[in-house]
Amino acid sequence: MNSAHNILTPVQQDALKEIFNIGSGNAATTLSEAIHQPVLVSVPQIKVSTVEEALSSLVKPDLPVVCLVNIFVGDLSGCTLWLMPGDSALAFAQECWHKMPRAKNEAEFHFGHIHLEISSVLTESYLNTLGDMLELTAIPSPPLMLSGPMQKVMGRILGEYARFGEILAYVQNRFRFPGEAGTASGYFMMLPDAASLKRIMTAMKLEGS
Repeated sequence: MNSAHNILTPVQQDALKEIFNIGSGNAATTLSEAIHQPVLVSVPQIKVSTVEEALSSLVKPDLPVVCLVNIFVGDLSGCTLWLMPGDSALAFAQECWHKMPRAKNEAEFHFGHIHLEISSVLTESYLNTLGDMLELTAIPSPPLMLSGPMQKVMGRILGEYARFGEILAYVQNRFRFPGEAGTASGYFMMLPDAASLKRIMTAMKLEGS
């Protein structure tokens, strides 16, 4: 097996970072309009590791989390994850619900609907950026919601993803939402499969760099 650190060269990682920096900026703007809250986003990080390394690097493996998973297929295949600590996910969803115009027309609060919308908005923004810049298309599925200790949730997802190969290459962004009750944080990850990662490199003319 090749070293995990050799799957992407520094040039390739920088190119991916540039594309996903644009994607994250577009996502933050679209999400802010959707949930009627300010959205701050970090510079994207490119992570390369095995499943075991990814799970062992979790700072709080027992932290309860809510996680939305989007599978996408097309020219690119893989999945996206929207993850938020469970203790803030409910309060954040309630704050969003009260600020969203259509909430006035709903009979009751739907915790899951808020996070489903966030996951869908972020996934579509990133995939649209790849489509616009690289002419690679992908269609996302409806999100699947998981909850539980972070290590258990991530282990289930990454274990499924590992069918595509033992080494993972993924993009990670932190989104922050300054609100009346403080600042909530969530994390978005995009994990293309091995074949899709190669297609991205080819489209950027960096397959041999």
